[in-house]
Amino acid sequence: MNSSKPIELNAAKLQELKDAIQAAFRVRNESASTMEAWQEACRRFHLAYDELAFPGGLAKAMLQLQAADPMTIELAVQFLEADPWFFRSGYIKEEVLERIRWVPLDLDQKRRLQQMILARVRDPRARREFRRYCRLAPFITDPEFEKEIVKMAGPTGTKPKRAQWVLEHLRQGKPTQKKL
Repeated sequence: MNSSKPIELNAAKLQELKDAIQAAFRVRNESASTMEAWQEACRRFHLAYDELAFPGGLAKAMLQLQAADPMTIELAVQFLEADPWFFRSGYIKEEVLERIRWVPLDLDQKRRLQQMILARVRDPRARREFRRYCRLAPFITDPEFEKEIVKMAGPTGTKPKRAQWVLEHLRQGKPTQKKL
């Protein structure tokens, strides 16, 4: 089974819940029952959000990630690979990327994260979490990855400006750990 499938299904469910809020919002002032329907849609969304936003629950996962729990680290990498899109998902990705910098990653996880950074450099969309990918780069780099980033940062690279941002972070190296 595709490990990103539950993440994608949860993201779709969150989007459905958010869409229900928006649909109910448009007519909420028409009657008391439409106001109640909007309030119920909001309640359902907020009750489900933590559990659906990240496998096993968002709040719990952030604590486990900070504690460097190996299963949560793997879930975090899978979450980033799945790249779900739902309300506030960019903020969650930023937080996951910030925390994952400071946990022990195995070689496979580092390689997968390198591939994600390369994909984000090529991505035509501007994403709020891109700078966090740049900050992650020094923690997962190796000579082959750096060579690919240097190539992409050149004048004939796909997205030279974004690759240059990653390269700047690689050249700065790993910062010292701060408290999260």
